[in-house]
Amino acid sequence: MTDPAARRALVYLGWQGFENFGDDLLHDTWHAALGGRFAACAPLGRDYLRRAPQVIGTRLRAVGFERLVLLGGGTTVGFANWGRHARRALTAYGASSLIVAGAGIAASTDERALSTQRQDWDVWAGLPSVSYFGVRGPISSAESAIHWRDAPVVGDPALLYPVVRPFAVAGGPSSLGVSIGAGGRSSFDLEAVAAAVDACRERTTAERVLVVQLAEEDAAVCARLRALLRSPSALVEFRGDVPDTMRAIAGTRLFFSERLHGVVAGVALGVPTVPLAYASKSVDFWSSVTDRPLVSATAGAAELCAAAEAALDPTEQDAIASRVAALCAHLSGAVELIRGWQDGSLSTAALIAAANAR
Repeated sequence: MTDPAARRALVYLGWQGFENFGDDLLHDTWHAALGGRFAACAPLGRDYLRRAPQVIGTRLRAVGFERLVLLGGGTTVGFANWGRHARRALTAYGASSLIVAGAGIAASTDERALSTQRQDWDVWAGLPSVSYFGVRGPISSAESAIHWRDAPVVGDPALLYPVVRPFAVAGGPSSLGVSIGAGGRSSFDLEAVAAAVDACRERTTAERVLVVQLAEEDAAVCARLRALLRSPSALVEFRGDVPDTMRAIAGTRLFFSERLHGVVAGVALGVPTVPLAYASKSVDFWSSVTDRPLVSATAGAAELCAAAEAALDPTEQDAIASRVAALCAHLSGAVELIRGWQDGSLSTAALIAAANAR
């Protein structure tokens, strides 16, 4: 039964507002799923100094409230800096526990990821309390079991976006979509990608190609791809509007994406998707929804076209849809428990216990 006098404050921990589609998609998904009820979005690193008055104000307004911190997702667990972000947020807001539901873990063999961020499992083991619902995919689950604690696969939280923010595409899908670049560069041969996209546009009788730029830093590589395309094309730039970008992706008959959350969005929307995998996080998510192999960065046009044919197979689409539905059920279960805590029908201790019993 809901307690009308419940005094609960939930703080969101994650990047948002920097014109990166994946970060904003995760934030918007959780925001919609939890009724927009965030007491604050925690600063990251040195931003605490600039935002100290806001943090103090939130803490004062939450006096007498039970408080939790929600880790939005992304490839965060295990990294030293994100462990420190979590500890700072728990301390700054006086929160009882960190909620983790669908975050990812980089493979310990992922040289690209580990060249930019350092893993330190001692930092994570030292967190005072973690409500651990589960992780994004099987690589994350295996890494967590080796280095920290067991965790089931519950899927990427952004899979829930069409569930919590449903919409329709007027006129149905008419384009072929491609999102290229990650970190301002591509691991793939752009000439091979362009040749495959052109061939697949003809195969699907799509009217044009949408080049979907999911981060500002990918502008140059997206421009180079457009210059190589023979097909008529248009550019869709993500400028902070998640619904518009999701509608653009939903309006494609086939979607190639190098950015992880382009792949997640395509899969969540039921669009036949070809992941252009460049890091363990790509494999982690993809293997949570299908056994179909990924194409590597060495793939030529013929191999990319073969992957597209597999994506367009109705049997494969049905199999992915079934797995997505199962993952969404796990994620929705976590959302239901968190909302129960927000409404006062579930105690903080009961929420922590329910999360860690999975």
